[in-house]
Amino acid sequence: MASTVTASTATITISENIVLNGVSYGNSIAKTFESQGEVIQRIMSIGTAFTEIFNATTLDGRGQVVVNDWAYFRITNLDDTNFLTLRLYDSTDSQFFKIEAGESFFLMSPEIDIDASGTTFNAFSDVNEIGAIADTAQCDVEVLMITAPFSS
Repeated sequence: MASTVTASTATITISENIVLNGVSYGNSIAKTFESQGEVIQRIMSIGTAFTEIFNATTLDGRGQVVVNDWAYFRITNLDDTNFLTLRLYDSTDSQFFKIEAGESFFLMSPEIDIDASGTTFNAFSDVNEIGAIADTAQCDVEVLMITAPFSS
């Protein structure tokens, strides 16, 4: 049986706007990703113990995406009070980001370099796990992942 899913273009738009003393500042930019055919979108709870959100591997499956098909990842903290700590892991090192209540974090590429001293670029490696932990109390988050078409 052949798939009836037709790949489509994903468009991500970032827009900033602030008016100071009657003068508008900011911009709007759009990035498109051609031939995308897989979307994971969900709302989930992140507790005060580490919660794995997904793995990026070489196979498509439950709770995982194909890292080479990565186009866009976004997580939004839906809590109105508590922050969460987002963890990106590349099989060797972890990088952590604080996501305040109501804030979002996004990546358009799975490639990162983590240097503990913070002074030297080594080489990019792929994020292969994303997880989070809520600070004080459970936080709901929205997760959106867009990847290239799957094989039918």
